[in-house]
Amino acid sequence: MVTEIVVAGGGYTGVWAARTIARAVRTGAIDGVRVRLVSAAPDHSFHGWTAEVITGHVRPERARVPLPRLLPGVEIVRGLVSAVDAAARVVRVTTTEGERTLPYDQLVVGVGSRDATERVPGLAEHGWSLKDPEGLAALRARLAGLETGATIVIAGAGFTGVEAATAIAQRLPAARVVLAHPGTEALPMLRPRFTRIADYACEQARRAGVEFLPGARLRRVTAEGADLGEAGFLASATVVTTIGQTPVPLPGLERCLRDAAGRLVTDRYLRVASGIWAGGDVAAVPHPSGRGDCPANALWAIHHGKRIGSNVVRALRGGRPRPFAFPGLGQGASLGVGRGAAELYGVQLTGWPAWLARWFFFHWFMPSRAVAARTALEWFAGVQSHQNIQLGEPAISAPYALNSSLP
Repeated sequence: MVTEIVVAGGGYTGVWAARTIARAVRTGAIDGVRVRLVSAAPDHSFHGWTAEVITGHVRPERARVPLPRLLPGVEIVRGLVSAVDAAARVVRVTTTEGERTLPYDQLVVGVGSRDATERVPGLAEHGWSLKDPEGLAALRARLAGLETGATIVIAGAGFTGVEAATAIAQRLPAARVVLAHPGTEALPMLRPRFTRIADYACEQARRAGVEFLPGARLRRVTAEGADLGEAGFLASATVVTTIGQTPVPLPGLERCLRDAAGRLVTDRYLRVASGIWAGGDVAAVPHPSGRGDCPANALWAIHHGKRIGSNVVRALRGGRPRPFAFPGLGQGASLGVGRGAAELYGVQLTGWPAWLARWFFFHWFMPSRAVAARTALEWFAGVQSHQNIQLGEPAISAPYALNSSLP
């Protein structure tokens, strides 16, 4: 009798959970197991290189890896999970060929999050997203076609917003780049503990030409620009959102405990219910320190997936699950080559040490070693200039890319 494992979602949690289980099958640690991963997209997306894709230092295709290449031994089901029947232990999947029903003995929920466009009227129709490679590629094309002196609004002053605004300003020095945020200071999640790196990041953004607009909450987006509440209306050719995500709902799990943000609440083993596990943006996972929940970012989602995968394997072998124990690594941003801002294990780094640490760890955690190697080589070989030529930009040679003011 075959034991059925279904993984919902081809993001970080799903991929790392599936590959952990599949590796156990290949090595003979478990047998009689079939692993299926359901994903609407054919590729796994790596979001780490947002700024570098904007500036042309990393090709957009390096942010995508075909799922079959990442997951040997895993059956990839192209489709969207439409419902979970926990009583019958089946997952219903809508595909281009109709609906499929997949039985499961163990279900991994890693469907992630989506842009919370419903929070702001007009955002879905007129805004631009950094969430996925397709949206990022479309934004690159949009930026390449803007006229000199165009105004670009970036809403949200977290790490992603500051990093993206700086990259756009460096790529389009003749444009006006405005970073709008509702607070009094950018990067509030770093303050006051990591004020030094927050101030450094903001200073690098200003040097690149970014204008900070505090007290500006995005209320509405139109074809003409952004309504920023008390800060007024700002005419803009492009409005980019980094204002937050909302978990993807999964019908059939309504009875499972959720937090105020709508995330599935797990125990410290990442279980939601009997035979159901969850991690990443869709889940509220208790922090190993006992204080709050795990942050919602790629590195934590990867480790969620690893622990879920190992716990599924342990369950199939009759063992007891182990609690999630990853203590965290840190966070960082690139504000240009050699200009990084990061904290690693609580130590604040700026400049080259921060930039190199981020560069190394991002390559290390790319799910495909082959793609990571090619991406690393392109930094030094200047292959990214081909992409710049396609966008009508001047080619960036390797020495210029590494030593100029461009990131």
